[in-house]
Amino acid sequence: MVMMIGYVSADCPFVSRDEQKRILEETGCNVIFYGTFSKDGTFFLQFVARQKPGIRIAVVQMDCIVSSWRHLRDIILQVQNKGCTLVSVKEPWINTSAGRGTLMLEMLGGLEELEKRFISQRMSTGRHRAMSAGCRMGRPTKLTSQQFEAVAQARAKGHTLREIAEEHNVSISMISRLLKKMPRKS
Repeated sequence: MVMMIGYVSADCPFVSRDEQKRILEETGCNVIFYGTFSKDGTFFLQFVARQKPGIRIAVVQMDCIVSSWRHLRDIILQVQNKGCTLVSVKEPWINTSAGRGTLMLEMLGGLEELEKRFISQRMSTGRHRAMSAGCRMGRPTKLTSQQFEAVAQARAKGHTLREIAEEHNVSISMISRLLKKMPRKS
C-alpha cells in the first residue's frame, strides 16, 4: 500500500488550515504536514525534497501551494523526479499517478509554451512598429542635445567631471559615460 501524505498550507489565502486538514483526513492521508504558502512554491518543494520515492502527496487545491502555471509545472516535475506522485483533491485532473492527469498536465505545459511564443511575437512586432514610426525605446535622456554639447565644451575647457555633473544635476558616472560616447576631436 502506498503511503499518502497530506500537505496543509497554514497561510493559504483560499482555504483555511482546519478545512484543509479535514479534507485531507477524509481523503485518507496517513500523515499531514503543515507548511507555508509561497507564490513560487518554495516551501512545498523543500517538503518534497525530504520525501522518499513512492510517496503519494496530496493537497486540497494547487493554489494553496503555488500561484502560477509555470511554478505548478516546475513543482510537478520535481515531484516526479523524486519518484513521488501528486494529487489535488479539488482538482482531479492534477493526479500524476493517473495517465489522464499526466496527459492533461503535458497539454497545459504545451499551451503555456505556445502562449509565451505568442506574447513574444506580439511584443516584438509592436516594438518594431513603434520604432519604424519614430518612437525611441528605453529610458528618456536626462540631458538635451544642447546640454550634451555644453558638457563637451566644459570638459574641453578643463572643468572636472564633478563640476560638470553638479552644473547639470546628474551623476559623475553619467557625465563620464556621456564623454566616452562622444566622438573625439583631433
